[in-house]
Amino acid sequence: MHTDDLIARLAAQPAPKPLSRPRLGGAMALSMLAPVAVFLLVLGTRHNLVAAWSNPVVPFKTLLPLLTCGLSLALVLRLIRPEARVGAAVWAYALPLVAALALWVAAFAQRPPAARFAEVGVFSLAECLGSILVLAVVPVVVMLRMARRGATTAPTLSAALIGLTAASGVAAGYSLFCSRDNPLFFVTWYGAAILIVTGVSALAGRRLLRW
Repeated sequence: MHTDDLIARLAAQPAPKPLSRPRLGGAMALSMLAPVAVFLLVLGTRHNLVAAWSNPVVPFKTLLPLLTCGLSLALVLRLIRPEARVGAAVWAYALPLVAALALWVAAFAQRPPAARFAEVGVFSLAECLGSILVLAVVPVVVMLRMARRGATTAPTLSAALIGLTAASGVAAGYSLFCSRDNPLFFVTWYGAAILIVTGVSALAGRRLLRW
């Protein structure tokens, strides 16, 4: 086939449908909600959830990862366009980071040494880390596949943000089940799980999202 014929055939094909970022964002959000919903339907929320939220510290266990999830999802959707940049939007992460650090420092200062890490144990760590890591698998896989429909020119960063979105989203859902309200516990170990998922997703996505 001559080059002119190939160009003519390509020109005659219908143009691909434009990528709908609102629809893609909704599908990505659903990929996080689905495993969390199943988890909570099977195991339920903590028995004293409403009463626990009367403690001003406890809502942050849900709100901080939820805010991180929202910020990260917005950046994922931005970066699916070629040559898109994160830009100054990255500074929005300062809010959850500073809030988490403030909670951790305040809890460390206010609690006696024996009580600071009293909730840390093999079972509690396995439950916390394991739950978030397992719950994040499906949304990470789904979101990486969805992101391949775009044309990111920053595959590693996009994949890392996908991991950050998924892990923080499911961590927010898991927090409704978790009864450990010490910021020294949930800031540290939720954060560790989120960082693990972010790193693994970045490593996987650097090849999957390359074009």
